[in-house]
Amino acid sequence: MKSQKKARLIGCGPVFLAVLIAALQVEVWAEGQKKQWVLFHDRVPEGSTRYSIALRYVPSESTFYNASRGDIQSVALPDSEQKEGYKERIDFGTALDGYRYSALLRAAREFRLINRDGRQIHRIQIRRSNENNKSEIIREGYFFPGSQIQIPFEVPGQQLALPTTESVPGTFSINIYNDNRYSYRGSFSTNLKGSLTGSTFIEGANIEGANLEVSVSSKRSLRPNDRYVKLAVQPIDENLTRDSTSGKITDVLKLRLAKLVVEKIASDSSEIVLAVIHGDLRRTLKEESRLSVGKLVPAFARMDLNRRQFLTLDELRKKAGREGYIVLIFGDLKREPLDYHYRNQRTNELALDETIVLEILQRDLKTPPVVVFVCRQFSLSDLYEKWLGRDPSFYIVADYSNPMNVWFWSSFRRERPHRRPSAKIETLREQFLLPENKVSILLVNGQGNLVYIKVDAERQLAESLTEINRLMRDNKRMKK
Repeated sequence: MKSQKKARLIGCGPVFLAVLIAALQVEVWAEGQKKQWVLFHDRVPEGSTRYSIALRYVPSESTFYNASRGDIQSVALPDSEQKEGYKERIDFGTALDGYRYSALLRAAREFRLINRDGRQIHRIQIRRSNENNKSEIIREGYFFPGSQIQIPFEVPGQQLALPTTESVPGTFSINIYNDNRYSYRGSFSTNLKGSLTGSTFIEGANIEGANLEVSVSSKRSLRPNDRYVKLAVQPIDENLTRDSTSGKITDVLKLRLAKLVVEKIASDSSEIVLAVIHGDLRRTLKEESRLSVGKLVPAFARMDLNRRQFLTLDELRKKAGREGYIVLIFGDLKREPLDYHYRNQRTNELALDETIVLEILQRDLKTPPVVVFVCRQFSLSDLYEKWLGRDPSFYIVADYSNPMNVWFWSSFRRERPHRRPSAKIETLREQFLLPENKVSILLVNGQGNLVYIKVDAERQLAESLTEINRLMRDNKRMKK
């Protein structure tokens, strides 16, 4: 048998050794002597729904694999190896392309720069050698410490157990730091660009169906059971929301109301088999149709954060009357800008102040709708400064079933919000299958039927509110 060229992970040993280790940890068997599989879950019930999805590897800007190592100390070269003034060497190990990389370093004292930061220019010679220790210079020149040096390389896709006959491009990035006049520290990272993806169609009841999409990445290791997977359901109906989940390939993944596992993946990554161990993705799609226009909105009860009492959908319907309307706005009330450190805490804030929202919704209506803001953050300063002793003409309810999971802001400029952790957090968004970090708007009539839904109104808030106002006015005219 012909010997194969060894390929190694930088600082992690040979790829073949990694595959061997993975084979010892997971069961590999052949089906029809054509395709081998890596098994992750061998106790999936026989009657479970399975989705077999073909995968393909395509070039993209996405990161398929990234491994790095830092703080590699240079060593002094023996006098017999000091040539052209190079006195220090850093060994980076063997890269995915099978070559061993190293760098020879010295201070470039031939350059005398007059600058304020006092940085010294250094000279580097990057070398690579094969398994026969035949070495060649691939880069040489001057650099400032801390600057990145990138070296492109290619690896055959089959060598990486990827379903492609073409070579996979990658980059080997080097950073060198100067500790003192003589010694250096180095770091490196190996990056492969591309996407390993696939999809299959799922039929749903009462809707057009959806695409089940899967994406696999390796991140820091090429071992099969160290990979990561991302799943997504993309409904064909654009009015229905996309949902996704991700985790390690060995994890139990929750997608909408179903739980799935990756049962197995082909050893050449050309196919993946997903198994539903709880729930049903098709049933999940049926559940999503609960928010279809004309259907009843599911009952709910949430805490009114301003009045500090529970509020139900039936109470809102009674408040609106049989001929009235309820507007549910999922998003946090607009507030003054936070300090820089806390701005990232707010993910779905309304673009308009609540007074402007009410003005748009109530325009030219004799009977205004019941407006409910469904929030995940709440300002205590608003409670005590704006609404204390007053009865606002709208409601602010917690998105969470447990109101203590709400982020309570005591001061937008000084303190972090207070939030009590919960082992299990239930939200109204999850019950209605609305996206997590988007502003969503629902219009419900007095009988509890959905009249209008906009699942992503973050950048079209005023337009969506105007459309709701038009629908309410037109319906009033028709009844007259």
